[in-house]
Amino acid sequence: MFFNIKKILLICSFFFIISCSLSNKNLPVNSNINLITIETPNDRDNILFNEYLKRAFKPISDVSHKFLLKATISYSVTNALFKSGLDSLDKTTAIVNYQLYSKETNKLIKSGSLNSFTSFGSTSSSLYTNDINLKFVKERLNLNASIKLKNYLNMILRRMS
Repeated sequence: MFFNIKKILLICSFFFIISCSLSNKNLPVNSNINLITIETPNDRDNILFNEYLKRAFKPISDVSHKFLLKATISYSVTNALFKSGLDSLDKTTAIVNYQLYSKETNKLIKSGSLNSFTSFGSTSSSLYTNDINLKFVKERLNLNASIKLKNYLNMILRRMS
């Protein structure tokens, strides 16, 4: 008897979860985040940033876009910790400057900058190791900054509508 009740409750909870997860067709869907054209400069870091932004925003290619996003990324490396006789830790910060324009009116909607820092890295005596470490840190910061920018602009575009 106990196992039958357990099975019935399991089946009911399964159907409840499935019915709650189905989307309601009457709810408005705000897909303005997919209607953004992205422009970045043509250096290595900004091209990589552009690709991460395209992955984050998932722009629709066959429709006319409503918005234009101009973004640039730059990096700042500072010593975070240093003790005499020990290697220092470097703090790498990504600085994203962005401008969001409306394509219909050519009006600036929002501009500003975002800072993103995800890791501290120790320096080594090897120049090759330092270069490879900085390359991977920049890739992680590109990914993190693109997601942060997408979430921030998504919040702004939802307020507009």
